[in-house]
Amino acid sequence: MLTCNHATQAQFIYTTHDARSGAMGGSLIYDLGERCVGLDYRQGFLLAGMGDKSLRLVWPTGRTGAVVAHYQHHGNADYHEQQATAGYAIRAAEWLQVGVAARYLHLGTSDGHYPARQWLAASALLQAAIGDKTTLMLTAGSRPWDSVRPYRLHAQVQYRPLPQLLTVLEAESEECARLRMGMEYCYREQFYLRSGLATRPLLLTFGLGFRQHHYAIDLAVEVHNTLGLTPHTSLTLWF
Repeated sequence: MLTCNHATQAQFIYTTHDARSGAMGGSLIYDLGERCVGLDYRQGFLLAGMGDKSLRLVWPTGRTGAVVAHYQHHGNADYHEQQATAGYAIRAAEWLQVGVAARYLHLGTSDGHYPARQWLAASALLQAAIGDKTTLMLTAGSRPWDSVRPYRLHAQVQYRPLPQLLTVLEAESEECARLRMGMEYCYREQFYLRSGLATRPLLLTFGLGFRQHHYAIDLAVEVHNTLGLTPHTSLTLWF
């Protein structure tokens, strides 16, 4: 049977996403798998100079576990957010993956006008396969920077009606309830066509991907009804 495994996305229990996820409405895809490193760049809407740059790493340990690290810088010349995440996931059974992660967040301004602030958050992941076509995922995490809603809950269903087609539906409760939907079609295990949408705010997303041997290039565009287009690129290397 033809399968299309896009290998590991180092988005472990994290609030941002790479260009593959960005093209699927922001739906987060978690996998344990091959050793890889990824670079991501995302240009923020119409805000001059505002963008994301990140580095991610997945390193399998033994036969069932994986260590994941992720660093991101978001901001422009005046404002910045720096986030560092480290996590560990393990395959507890053939059909079950569990994991934990810790995240450090630093906010500040280049001119020092506002005092710098730091937080430490924790998250947990449970992912279960139901048959050959369906996967369920639940994540829960703390948000100490928000006194009104100091937690994050996230549920996702992945379904493959065809080996070449992945569909994703997820719901998230963070600042507000949000829905995301995405689709990914794989052709010859090398070419990927993706689309999706998200609510609050409404986003339409599209993207392409290409994988060849030990590298992959992913491109995505988010369309916001007021802020325009946000391009997103990712480069992933397996070794």
